[in-house]
Amino acid sequence: MSASTYNSQPFPVSKPITFAVDDTSPFQRMGFNVLLVFVFLAFSRIFDVKFGALHITGIAYRIVFAMVLLSRGFLVALHSNIGKALLGFTVCFGLSVPFSIWRGGSKEIFLNQWLMFSFVAFLAVAGLVHNYQQWLKLLTVLTYALLVFTVIANVFGDSDNGRLFLTQGKFGNPNEMAQALLLGLPLWGAKMVMSKSPAGKLFAIGVMVLILATAFRTGSRGAMIGFVTMLLVVFMRAPVMDKLKIIMAGVLFLGIVMTTMPGRLIARYKTVAEDEVDTAEMGSAMADSATASAQSRKVLLRHSLIFTMQNPFFGVGPGMFPVADDAYSKGMGLRKGNWVGTHNSYTEVSSELGIPAFLFFVTAVAMALKGTYSVHKKTRGDPRLEDMGTVALALHYCMVIYAVTILFDHIAYTVMLPVFGGLAACLVRTAEVEIQRIRATPLPVSMSTTIFHGYLAARHR
Repeated sequence: MSASTYNSQPFPVSKPITFAVDDTSPFQRMGFNVLLVFVFLAFSRIFDVKFGALHITGIAYRIVFAMVLLSRGFLVALHSNIGKALLGFTVCFGLSVPFSIWRGGSKEIFLNQWLMFSFVAFLAVAGLVHNYQQWLKLLTVLTYALLVFTVIANVFGDSDNGRLFLTQGKFGNPNEMAQALLLGLPLWGAKMVMSKSPAGKLFAIGVMVLILATAFRTGSRGAMIGFVTMLLVVFMRAPVMDKLKIIMAGVLFLGIVMTTMPGRLIARYKTVAEDEVDTAEMGSAMADSATASAQSRKVLLRHSLIFTMQNPFFGVGPGMFPVADDAYSKGMGLRKGNWVGTHNSYTEVSSELGIPAFLFFVTAVAMALKGTYSVHKKTRGDPRLEDMGTVALALHYCMVIYAVTILFDHIAYTVMLPVFGGLAACLVRTAEVEIQRIRATPLPVSMSTTIFHGYLAARHR
């Protein structure tokens, strides 16, 4: 902003707005504080490698669950559009259990994996956050949790088979691990943009490079496609000068990757665009794995679409795709099926839960994408809302990564969509109030840079 004047005319105020100081309950305040602990532990994965016997994450989860009920935060969460979509998804999820080809296994997945954990996580994130300041604090905790997870992945990760993964806990699957790592990239990008000091910007850039390098060590081709997709979206929206910066940063990073990453991982990533596998460069074990993975994905996709058409309303049952695939393969004269998941979260939902559940699932993802970007657009042109627009856009790009990477793994029932969708839901809710509150105090017709920063420091919080 220039040091001369600032015209406040683009931001008219229709009428004064009164804001409540604090109408939260003790249950909400306690629940929110414990939620910060739960989110940090759940995403940093500290107890996957050390002190897992303490069960602190489980204790925090139970307290959060109780506070969601006692504070009636679940009503706030379900009032949002994303909450309504996930509630519809949950109802369809439950209705599919009686029609499952193995009811006992499906009931276990529905109750323990989705209803009592992932869905509760959404209710907590979307319902226990009372205002924008709390939302920003929760997002900051999540951002640093993903940094800790990146460090843990590098320190405790195993790459004996050529791909980085954790031998214990949730992220034994390199593809799921790569997704979690990449979700931290836009958040640290926002940290870099909002940082006021060169040291802060440099630290954020260093974290982003570390996240990318760690994610690419997993050898996840889906994660690479997710990253490239996000980069293309950023590039298309950027001004001309920023496009040049993105190109220069991309060339620099590509050079670093090509000179530091093992050749067999580079050869694995080449298989995204090439049908032939370079066994000599990749190694026989990884080459066989890459070839088998590519072939099985095509078969599994075809079978999942067949099961969707055969069972359009309730699917074959939660978690029952491998069982159905085995029976179908034997019916075709094969010795057995693949006994793996669909490797695609969208067809995982459609084939196991039915088309109605699939529509609710896609709606939740789409609403999270739309809601976060709409908040970003509302902040344009007002320097007082610049940071809000930055974090809203960062969360939007997190959802872009999520929407693309789940095309390549069957992880629809994990906590990722509930947490990031919950963040999107409460951002839409709390940002609207915060925007009105800030714009209720108009800027003077003319204002120097020094006075403007003084105004920001002195305005009511």
